[in-house]
Amino acid sequence: MYVRRITACNFRAFGTEEDGKYLNLILDPGLNVLVGENDAGKSSIVDALRYALSTTSNDYLRIDDLDFHVFKDARAEELSIEVEFGGLSKDQKAALLDWLTIERDKEPYLVIHLSARRRTDTTESRSLQPIVRTNSGVGGHGPEIGAAARDLIRATYLKPLRDAVSELRPKKGSRLSQVLRAQKAMKNHGINKFDPKNPDVIPNTLVEVIAQAQHRISGFPVIKDVKDKLNKNYLNELSFEDTPLLSDIQMASEPSLVQLLEKMELTLDAPSSVGHVEACERGLGYNNVLFMATELLLLGSGMELALLLIEEPEAHLHPQLQARVLEMLSSRAAKDGIQIVLSTHSPNIAASAPVENLILVCKGKTFPLRKNETKLDDSDYKYLSRFLDVTKANLFFARGVLIVEGPAEELLLPALAEACGRSFTANGISVVNVGSVGLFRYARIFQSLTGAHVPIPVACVTDRDIVPDGVTYVQGRLDKEKAGVALPKGRKKHSNRKEADFSPEEAAAHVKARVDRAAGGNTKVFVSDKWTLEYDLLTSGCRDAMFIGIQLADAENSDGILTAEACAKTMKEAVEFLEGEDRTLGRNEAVAIDAYELLADGLSKAISAQYAAELLRNGHCGKGDELFNKLPLYLANTFNHLMPHLEPL
Repeated sequence: MYVRRITACNFRAFGTEEDGKYLNLILDPGLNVLVGENDAGKSSIVDALRYALSTTSNDYLRIDDLDFHVFKDARAEELSIEVEFGGLSKDQKAALLDWLTIERDKEPYLVIHLSARRRTDTTESRSLQPIVRTNSGVGGHGPEIGAAARDLIRATYLKPLRDAVSELRPKKGSRLSQVLRAQKAMKNHGINKFDPKNPDVIPNTLVEVIAQAQHRISGFPVIKDVKDKLNKNYLNELSFEDTPLLSDIQMASEPSLVQLLEKMELTLDAPSSVGHVEACERGLGYNNVLFMATELLLLGSGMELALLLIEEPEAHLHPQLQARVLEMLSSRAAKDGIQIVLSTHSPNIAASAPVENLILVCKGKTFPLRKNETKLDDSDYKYLSRFLDVTKANLFFARGVLIVEGPAEELLLPALAEACGRSFTANGISVVNVGSVGLFRYARIFQSLTGAHVPIPVACVTDRDIVPDGVTYVQGRLDKEKAGVALPKGRKKHSNRKEADFSPEEAAAHVKARVDRAAGGNTKVFVSDKWTLEYDLLTSGCRDAMFIGIQLADAENSDGILTAEACAKTMKEAVEFLEGEDRTLGRNEAVAIDAYELLADGLSKAISAQYAAELLRNGHCGKGDELFNKLPLYLANTFNHLMPHLEPL
């Protein structure tokens, strides 16, 4: 049995179908990873399951006024949460028969429907506890959920920033005692057949072990001596002839399996590097791992509903351990039939999970990334499983995503945006450098096949890759034909394409093809206006910063070092050269062509971009809207798409 679907109406971040924020989420039987920024609705999904199903730890759960959705400054009067179960076994169907939904040509299934209605005592102007009902059936039209059904559908919940040490300590109703009692091998260990007349018989159950220990403790010399002294020297003096007072020292109560298990504590051994020590307090992270492993053991012991809800499994864990935990959760989900729903803010967790198990939660909407729900195809999933690393996985937690093809864009564009008064950091924009071949695959992550657009602006910045005709150090197709150079056969025969190799219509079609390959929904593709990012900056109002950046990179010695003297000399020469140049379009093109030859010959674009980015942040080409208005048009459009609230009027 597993949760197949959860819906919610007017619950916290989720509204109604009319306002487009109705929760209708299908879950996988195994691992489900909720990703997204804060206040997106991840915890609301987890809590909706907790409210509807309750928890194995019997947490105190209660719907209150703050759980009712607010829309247009008005709080909803009613809310509902509905959980649908599938995969019921024959025994589970029998146990839950009174609450099952039975439809023609369908396997019987279970629906739990929670509804709540606010109420207010208007005479005293005070809020009262909402009226809550939990029924079975679609829409809650079936019988009320009874205690027998409730015990079969409880979820196991691990709260965020949990105190694992406290949870594993001995106490009444401890989680460890529940785990131990759930083991099948523990079934008969509550039987007590200990015979005080034959105390040396080897016990067969845990309770008999305790009973034998109690008997031996009571007869231990030091205990017996204290008892005899108490009776002879004191109680005898206080007794009446016909009512003597006699004491006996024994354990507080008859031994029971529950009491025994509740006195047990689960701890981690000391690290092997410490050696043999009496005790070693382990850190919060490893105790957190121990706690999760314990809960998985309980769920794998044949519970009716093996559903584990975890908020922030990364709590207290270093990055490598986070990846190990995700691998373990995924493995146990598959091997033990455990359904796991976890929410996370960790790029390490997101990068370690299979892409198809991720569910993007954004502004009260959910977008599963499983197959057939996005524009990703099988080859995309395989590609992303290899190359979606931690640095790229931060895109799942951003308010906007900029996908670029190289380190130069990764360095330059945040600096340009910051200098223009459009800081990526302040606006929650993530820059993802995917390399020249992965851009279109990553773009399709955010494109749903359900018709609903992911409400996150995604901008893909790519080069036009059509070489200006004035660039003589790059030969195009026509250049090679005139020189009598044989063109290679195959797809790459036009690898160096110049303006002269295209008609205007062909050039437009070339750009359109690059856009159409990745654009869709809120994902847009921005193609450079001329050739590449560096070249376009050299022909724009950012010319000076890019030109000087290239010269500084070229001035580095073979060890990659630029001394202060060499830096000052190069800066002075570059500035003097630029001051002697006019800024007419034609002359700007000539400066750009000359400067770009260094990059075409192998000078590092990343190092050049690093120097140029520092100059831009220092206001070398202007600040704010002054600089924004100097940008190449495609970059201005990129920033406007990512931060529409900052677009100039």
